[in-house]
Amino acid sequence: MAWSVWLVPPIITSVFFVLGVITLYWSIFNWVTARVQAHHEPNTVKKIQVAIGTACAVVSIFALQVIVRGSHLAWTFTNFQLLLLIFVAYFLQLRIPYWVILISGVGFMVLNGNVSAPLSWVYTIVFVLFYVVSYRQSLKLNRWPFARYMAIALVFALVLWFLVKQRYSLSWGNYVTEIADYALLAALMYGYFIIQNKDRRIKDRLFQSANWDALTHVQNYAAFDRAIGYQFQQSLEHDHDLSMIMFDIDHFKRVNDGYGHLAGDEVLKQVASQVTDVLQSLDPSLILYRTGGEEFNIILPGYDLEQTRPIAGQVFHGVQHLVVTYNEIDIQVSISVGVSRLVETDHNPLDFYKRVDANLYHSKQNGRQQITVA
Repeated sequence: MAWSVWLVPPIITSVFFVLGVITLYWSIFNWVTARVQAHHEPNTVKKIQVAIGTACAVVSIFALQVIVRGSHLAWTFTNFQLLLLIFVAYFLQLRIPYWVILISGVGFMVLNGNVSAPLSWVYTIVFVLFYVVSYRQSLKLNRWPFARYMAIALVFALVLWFLVKQRYSLSWGNYVTEIADYALLAALMYGYFIIQNKDRRIKDRLFQSANWDALTHVQNYAAFDRAIGYQFQQSLEHDHDLSMIMFDIDHFKRVNDGYGHLAGDEVLKQVASQVTDVLQSLDPSLILYRTGGEEFNIILPGYDLEQTRPIAGQVFHGVQHLVVTYNEIDIQVSISVGVSRLVETDHNPLDFYKRVDANLYHSKQNGRQQITVA
């Protein structure tokens, strides 16, 4: 990016473009994840990160190239393209089939009108190799990660910029300047992402502790409270069915008193694991929540009572024959279950919850080891 054309140093222009796109990415990413995390498991965050990162990179590269295509400035955003490749391959660790990148490169050449230029084909192939090596490097926790990162980034940049130099007859002065700017920006981007990822990991840990039960590894009451509020509102607005299953472990206090709290913890963990496996086999979208000591809930959006009955039955029978072994002692486990659906007289989620809870209480008062549906 020549000083005489842009009236600002190339390094300043590049900084604004690169940091602008990355900042836009983090802003959108944080905004979206803040609204999604309350209703989805944390692994959804990675999918969001990949989708938003890819969109920002692709739109940025093609939009800028549309502006400069056909002019003597078509080479000016090369550093920007290389840094966005690192952003997608190294920092986002986005796995893209190699042939997709190659086809995208051909599309890029068509856009620039240089599909017949041999150097453009060489550039595209090297660009694909740059992605492959950067992606694979990102998956390895080797010693000296920064040194390896910079070495790979610079080796490919030297080759790619040399091809650009030959294609557009640039001076060696421009070549050296652009490489120096690129090296500085690549180093700054590494530091920027280290800081951002550290902040992201802290937020993820806070989210995990706030929404997930540390013992059973299922979602907790806080997550349930948000989810039932959201699903209640969705059901009212769109006239969708909504059902709930609530169960607790029979005579759980006897387990704690007779075998100790560690035995009780083991029972809780195995019950949660067993029910989670049952739900995954029936409908992977269904989530198990631990809402109390030995109490668990399952929210079923879009399910009426007839559809919910077999789910409750599978959960019940999945635990009914569960034997938990602790200190060479077999503990027979059973549950009591309450089931209900949302009705017009439910003015808020608490009304709904109380009716399901009443059905669970009915099961417990009438001998336990049974399901009450009403």
